[in-house]
Amino acid sequence: MADKIPLKGLFDGSGNVTGLAELQSSAGDTIGVIHGGTGLATITANKILTGNGTSAMSVEANLTFDGSNNTLTTPNVNISTAATLASAKVSDLTDNRVVIAGTAGELEDSGNLTFDGTTLTVTGNIVATGNFEAQTQITTTDPVLLIDSGRSGNPGASDDSGIIIERGSDPNVSIFWDSSEEHFSFASTTDTGAGSDNTIAVSAQMPIKVGNITSTGNLAIAGTLTGVTNLGLSGNLQFDSGQVIDGILVDAAGATSAFTSTTASETKLVTEAAVKTHVSAQASAFAIALG
Repeated sequence: MADKIPLKGLFDGSGNVTGLAELQSSAGDTIGVIHGGTGLATITANKILTGNGTSAMSVEANLTFDGSNNTLTTPNVNISTAATLASAKVSDLTDNRVVIAGTAGELEDSGNLTFDGTTLTVTGNIVATGNFEAQTQITTTDPVLLIDSGRSGNPGASDDSGIIIERGSDPNVSIFWDSSEEHFSFASTTDTGAGSDNTIAVSAQMPIKVGNITSTGNLAIAGTLTGVTNLGLSGNLQFDSGQVIDGILVDAAGATSAFTSTTASETKLVTEAAVKTHVSAQASAFAIALG
């Protein structure tokens, strides 16, 4: 059925109806909102109308709907309640960048925070106020690992720093700087690193196995030193009794006696060869004396 054109009454100068005629848009004829119309003579394609009370409806230039692709277009949308979207596309975001809330809640992204489906890349610093847990290896290209960064002032006796290794049903072990003793410690511990207490309680000192040990200071051994092929000392050797050894007398080639002094030394050890040389020299001297 073809569209029907509404009729209007024709009036004379006295306000009397003199006849009927079709509405003409060229003459500016419209049907008002109060009578069921729009108050408009024409509407631009894809524009959406909004009401103005009993006045003519408005054709919104910034609110359009394209039925060919089901696209609603508007510069801004203000949703005061929850909204559920099957999908959302923001034209000013970049692929693989992590989306964050910016100024006034506006969605934005940054080239310093990206995720390609496998790797999260952060260009800058990561600040974690809680625990940082990795299910696999943690690797770094930086050759230096800094622990306790940002500390100010002098650490106290309870401010230990180091690494604790959890070992399931076996005791935990730790490699740490013991602030109260002022040395590194290899120890078992019941601590887990949780809480604000930075003291690592030592349950027992643990054995270590190394290749060469070079010490420019004192080397204190409270237990047993095993598996040592050579022990080179450039300083003193001190025993638990307090006795200090500052040298070793050896058998000097061609010498009649390994002892360079006639006074016995209380701070030097002698080798087996030196003892044999000394005893042999003393025996020879005794034999000569007997004639």
